[in-house]
Amino acid sequence: MNSISIRQPVAVKLVLTEDTKREIVKNIQQAIGQVQIELEQLDFQSRRALDEAAKQGQGAVEAITARLEEEHNTRTQKREEMMQQLSQIQQTAIGEELPQGQVETTIEVNVGDSWLQVLQGQEIIIKDGVVSEIRRPGGQD
Repeated sequence: MNSISIRQPVAVKLVLTEDTKREIVKNIQQAIGQVQIELEQLDFQSRRALDEAAKQGQGAVEAITARLEEEHNTRTQKREEMMQQLSQIQQTAIGEELPQGQVETTIEVNVGDSWLQVLQGQEIIIKDGVVSEIRRPGGQD
């Protein structure tokens, strides 16, 4: 056997352009707005739930209060994380490459291939929704 096919992860990176930056900012702002609406709904529902729990006794009030605080804290933390993402993307320079995840490919490894290059893998570079480059990490290839 002189060759073998193996599966290998391929990093996908997005080149930040004015258009992609504007789109990412818009999406994050919409997500922040959605979480804010959820928080407002939760506050409204909390008052009703606490009124109902009060009729059942102090134990029910404590249980509902703990659950509502947990829900509120989860959403607040999510909103804060998105606000940090928004700040980071706004500070990121046009032309920067942002990691966008990974895909998997099958490659052929042959006797005599450089194992270091095989391990290095490849990157797919996306610019304005179009694959603009396929390269080895570090810009080689």
